[in-house]
Amino acid sequence: MTSSDSELSRISKELKHLSLKRQQLLDRKKILCIFEELKNRAEFTQTEETTSSKHEIDRIDQTLKQLCEKKADLQKIHDNIVEAKEQRDINKAPEVILDLERLPSYPCKTQCPECRQFITTETFTSVSSLTWLVCFMTALMGCVAGCCLIPFCFDKFKSTTHRCPMCRSSIQTIKKL
Repeated sequence: MTSSDSELSRISKELKHLSLKRQQLLDRKKILCIFEELKNRAEFTQTEETTSSKHEIDRIDQTLKQLCEKKADLQKIHDNIVEAKEQRDINKAPEVILDLERLPSYPCKTQCPECRQFITTETFTSVSSLTWLVCFMTALMGCVAGCCLIPFCFDKFKSTTHRCPMCRSSIQTIKKL
């Protein structure tokens, strides 16, 4: 778990805690307001009890205000972390390679010179002069018992040919030697 993930979970827990505390304070305030209204209906004069309940309501209002500010700050931090994480996760669109001399040895997006369509090339490998050269070099070093055939098993030693999947024409062959 990365530090940003642990920070996100900590902020989420704190936001849940603040929401719960806020709801409890709102419920307490409602109850106090109801009691105060009932007392006012029962007796038409103000007593010390009603004054103390008004003070408690004022304190609850102040606490609620502080909780809202803290929640807004935490929400802003949470949003910044999530936004930064999403920006990191966004992948760039694949680059269209128009210069056929710069084609890599894996399938890529380009424009076919024959049919003029923008396509993702198909690639296949074939035995090249490098494959034969490595085969002869290993045979000369004494690997005649079949080890000299290893270069024929690896694409690293073979030429790569790009082909258009639409018109099946060969676009470019990348030779290894």
